[in-house]
Amino acid sequence: MKSSSIYDILPFVKRPNQYLGNEINARRKPWDETALRVALIFPDLYEIGMSHLGLHILYHILNDIHWAMADRAYCPDKDMETLLREKGLPLFGVESRRPLKEFDILGITLAYELCYTNIITILELAGIPVMSQDRHDPAWPIVIGGGSSAANPEPVAGLFDAILIGDGEEAIVEIADTVRSWREAKGTKNEISKALSRIKGVYVPGLYRSIYEKNGDFKAIEPINADIPDRIYRRILPDLENAPFPDRPLVPYAQIVHDRLGIEIARGCTRGCRFCQAGISYRPVRERTPEKVMELFDKGLKATGWEEISLLSLSTGDYGCLTPLLTSLVDRYLDGRLSISLPSLRVGTLTQEIMAQIKRVRKTGFTLAPEAGSERLRRVINKGITEEALLETASSIYCMGWSGIKLYFMTGLPTETLEDVIAIDELARKVLARAKDRQNVTVSVGTFVPKPHTPFQWERQLTLDESWERIDLLKKKIRGHSLKLKWHDPRQSLLEGVFSRGDRRLISIILRAWRLGARLDAWGDRFRPDLYHQAAVEEGIPLAGYLGPIDTGRPLAWGHIETGVKAEFLLRERELAFKEAYTKDCRGSACQGCGVCDFKEIKPVSFKDCTLPPHKNGGTKEAEVSQQERFFYSLSFMKIRDARFTGQLEMAHSFHRAFRRAGFPVVYSGGHHPMPHISFGPPVPVGTEALGEPLVIGLTRPVSQEELLTALNQELPDGIRITFAERTASSRIPCHKKADYLIHVPGYRPESAQKTVGEFNAAVSWPITRWRKGKELTLDIKQAVESICLAASGETSGSQAADSWLDSIERDSEDQGLILRLTMLHDEGPRPKPAEAAGAILALDEDALARLRILKLPSGGHP
Repeated sequence: MKSSSIYDILPFVKRPNQYLGNEINARRKPWDETALRVALIFPDLYEIGMSHLGLHILYHILNDIHWAMADRAYCPDKDMETLLREKGLPLFGVESRRPLKEFDILGITLAYELCYTNIITILELAGIPVMSQDRHDPAWPIVIGGGSSAANPEPVAGLFDAILIGDGEEAIVEIADTVRSWREAKGTKNEISKALSRIKGVYVPGLYRSIYEKNGDFKAIEPINADIPDRIYRRILPDLENAPFPDRPLVPYAQIVHDRLGIEIARGCTRGCRFCQAGISYRPVRERTPEKVMELFDKGLKATGWEEISLLSLSTGDYGCLTPLLTSLVDRYLDGRLSISLPSLRVGTLTQEIMAQIKRVRKTGFTLAPEAGSERLRRVINKGITEEALLETASSIYCMGWSGIKLYFMTGLPTETLEDVIAIDELARKVLARAKDRQNVTVSVGTFVPKPHTPFQWERQLTLDESWERIDLLKKKIRGHSLKLKWHDPRQSLLEGVFSRGDRRLISIILRAWRLGARLDAWGDRFRPDLYHQAAVEEGIPLAGYLGPIDTGRPLAWGHIETGVKAEFLLRERELAFKEAYTKDCRGSACQGCGVCDFKEIKPVSFKDCTLPPHKNGGTKEAEVSQQERFFYSLSFMKIRDARFTGQLEMAHSFHRAFRRAGFPVVYSGGHHPMPHISFGPPVPVGTEALGEPLVIGLTRPVSQEELLTALNQELPDGIRITFAERTASSRIPCHKKADYLIHVPGYRPESAQKTVGEFNAAVSWPITRWRKGKELTLDIKQAVESICLAASGETSGSQAADSWLDSIERDSEDQGLILRLTMLHDEGPRPKPAEAAGAILALDEDALARLRILKLPSGGHP
């Protein structure tokens, strides 16, 4: 009996492309030609994981080492998890398709506390013991964590063999080399644990034990041996300018959350917001030169074809050369209709000049983060934003044509009163009052979580009832046509707070909640808070105990993790908060004395002088768009093999980016959201292969047929190829009233099918019932099917590509089944899909439908 494979599963899952690992620029190094294999894992869905810059950086660093290879994996969605279990398939690296348990290292990103159960899902699906203490055999992968949540890794420390604290660019190479040497020496688990612990920034939880008071209070974490360091010091990359960065970033087909080219222009922030963990954990500020940033954008855009770029930083507006850099970027890329995103812009840094540059590209919504409604509370948190400055900024945004502003606030900040909560509504209305016409304000509210290593790490977090009370108060006040309120689920914030400041005992709750069914907790539609409360009761660990205030003299569960910022500094900032005193940013003033910098190797790096030359072409003006000469080309393309799992929207993105990578000047529409002129025929269902699909593209210069075919086919994904191209006078897709399909039906006897097909052909009608958007719909497929018959043995379609497809069916299918020929009409109105029609005629169940292989043959005269 043939064993199951991923192809037995993909027809049943949503967005199957996310599991194929066939992205543009994927490295795919040979498994047998490398000494060390690493699977980099993001414990959330693909659309989140592929948006995480840190994983991309490590992926390229490791693959640039000749003796190492890096593959990727993500947490599967629930449908995929279920099918992997049903088919007995282990979770795998998406590029190599190798089971995760065959890798030498699993590197798991700790990005967010509500992803912890996903780590268990990944390890369990991989067939790997979940707890490090159960992985004694050196054959098991070394499981290593790292990321922002590693600031306090204790709640999940038991899952990991080692955890990297801090920046990974240099440390990942040292870790990989250490594991490689250990593998070659055939060492023991204890030997690799000690070897990893000698790398700066690497924490090996198994070499430490937690100690508790008799009443259950946390007392200390101490090393089990005298030769183990009692503190783990954060790894800090001193030089961002020369740090490795992907020249050819991965480009997904499936849409992801941040579907754009992001370049990190700076790392670290010293604004000193007292609630901000990242502001502590990523100090000091290290900027890239604007010249380097431009170089990375040039290389990245040529290699990816992305339509949007983003300048990434904790505080992008504080970048020393932001205005000249932004001007150069807009001048250079405006002709290519490129969008530019600037996250993390503070009110004080959002100048008229910056807004004018953003406006040249695209007017999107602006997000401003006052964090607190009253000036008093903003002084407490050291936000440094006055109401006057905020309102002036809002006026400028509205006057320059933007339609919406989003304001982000937190409730439950230290010293907050109900007056401070009411001030959120008052401030939002003042911002809206600066609007001119048909403009709006969206207020987004989240519950404050006291994070480790911040001046507020000792403060209490609101109870669930208190959080809902504040939201209910704001719901009564913030209402109206132009004023909208959104809020983060306080139940998620509660768990975030518990796991942020928790200790090792919490792993029992996480494991039990997972066994009860907790999955993908960061997603609102999947979140089951009741499972955590049930798990806490069953484990006898009250969650509320982790939300209360902590005496500043008590030991902290994360006290052995050293970020470089002194505890004395945090305590001083806490005292200044209660005095409502402001601490200046050391970027433009005296050193704050936080303790991170040694001013030799570790020091602030910023640039005020910019030498970027002006770009010769300032970009195409809006009025010139309609005057551009346009040349239209009619193309035919095939999508076969893995490309059959690409949906229509994914296909459109793939072609658009391929045209951009190939350097073809695509015609764009006008307006604030210019769109490329690329037209496709009727969508081909996901899972269906096709040999002659039509496409019309508009270009601003003429090109030859050979140039189009050669250049595009070099840039298109595997399984997609242009087969025909010609100049056309029309910008419209040719209309074909019918389409021919070959359908392989495994496990179906030809004699039975012959009888059923004959009955169908003789019938006057053949009604079927289906559900669409919750409504029952009856279709007569006799009105949609012109003809259907069985293909005779050895019969071909007359096309070399179709013959090759038939050969692959014979080669790959254990059960030959039969081949149907189906001709469907493309009249207006609701129509069944080919699989639906064949299934209705042959009375196929859902499993049989999913196993159909369908090939759409070329329509019209194009090959």
